[in-house]
This record gives sequence, C-alpha cells and structure tokens, in this order.
Amino acid sequence: MKFLNKQGQEITLKRAENLPGYEVTLSEDVVIDSAVNNPFFKGINVLQLPKKLKGFRDNKDLQEILKPQEVNTGVQVKLDEGELAFFEPDKDLILSNKLILVSRIFGENEGIVPMFINYGLQKVRLKANTIVGTIFIQKNFS
Repeated sequence: MKFLNKQGQEITLKRAENLPGYEVTLSEDVVIDSAVNNPFFKGINVLQLPKKLKGFRDNKDLQEILKPQEVNTGVQVKLDEGELAFFEPDKDLILSNKLILVSRIFGENEGIVPMFINYGLQKVRLKANTIVGTIFIQKNFS
C-alpha cells in the first residue's frame, strides 16, 4: 500500500491519533452547500407553494437538492492485491456541521474523494488542511 499525490509522487500520511489509520486532510478550501440554499426555495412563500410544486418532478433544482458534494484530499491510494481502503469521517466534523458521508470504500488507484451531503441550514466552509477523516487499509486474509 502506498499513498500518492496528484502528480503520482509517493507521500506519507500522518498516523491518526485516536484510530489505527492515517489522517486525511483537505487539499483546498471547500464550501458544502445546504439543501435550503437550493434555487427552488428562493423567494418562496406559502401562497406560491402549490404553483411551484406543479411539475416538481421535472424541476432541475429539485433534482439536485440532495446531490452529494465531493471534497478533494489530493490523495490517491495504491493498494496491494487483496487490500481495500475504508474512509471514516471525523466525528466532530460531521456532527458539528450536520454532514452525512456518502462514499466510504475506495479501491486500487482510486483518489480519496469523500462525498458529503449537508443536511443543515447553513453552508459549511472547510479550510485547506482540515482533517476530514481517517483512512484504514483492510487486508483480505483468505
């Protein structure tokens, strides 16, 4: 198992302090938008709701309302045969920001790009180098 950056160069990740894995941080600033910031809800009032709901299945804004957003870590995992990478999000990060993790398992030569849904009422702004979780490597012992 090796960790690589975007250029394919081998990098070393810091061992996690509280779990038996490696810390994963953001490579860039990220904003994860809230579902309530969807254009469907802009300027809506109760009297307009029946009109807005007409044809709601074809509404592009509603189709995107809970679309997961990728967060870039800049890390790619190169696994040996029979290995699998699991991502566990930072507990404080997801609880304090009301985030749900969508992608948890990463395979051979796959970038560690977790996807989150923001179910809170506010945008979540995360700075580069924020710890977003821990990566575990599972070996198949069959």
